[in-house]
Formats: sequence, C-alpha cells, structure tokens
Amino acid sequence: MRDIIIINKVNGLDVICRHCGNTESPKTPFFNRFRLEGTGKNSSTVRCLNCQTAVEIPLNELSSLYYHYAC
Repeated sequence: MRDIIIINKVNGLDVICRHCGNTESPKTPFFNRFRLEGTGKNSSTVRCLNCQTAVEIPLNELSSLYYHYAC
C-alpha cells in the first residue's frame, strides 16, 4: 500500500500522506504541501513536505495540469 494516495476528482486531485496525515486539495496547478520530483519517462516522485515521505507514481495518475508542470 502506498504512503501517499492520489485521488482523481472532477475539480483536481486530492493528495493524502498516510504517514503524517498531510492533505491537499489544490485549486491551482501548484502543490503547497507536496512536491513533484525527478520525473522519469513514465513516473514521477511525489514528496510530502511535512514528513519527507516519498512515493513513485505513474504519470498517468496526474491530471494534465500537474503533468505539464512535472515535465
């Protein structure tokens, strides 16, 4: 099971860190409590800025706006 969960919604993404409880439901294409790092060809790393927990996720789980900023 992943430490960071990404839930796709109509108005954007909900991002939840299971390790520390940090959550974000952004209304803009920028993360405030999480950071996208090291985007590869098919995956990216999402890091919680509170507890530094990181998880690698497939790029298809990101919305088109986040994908644009990740690449």
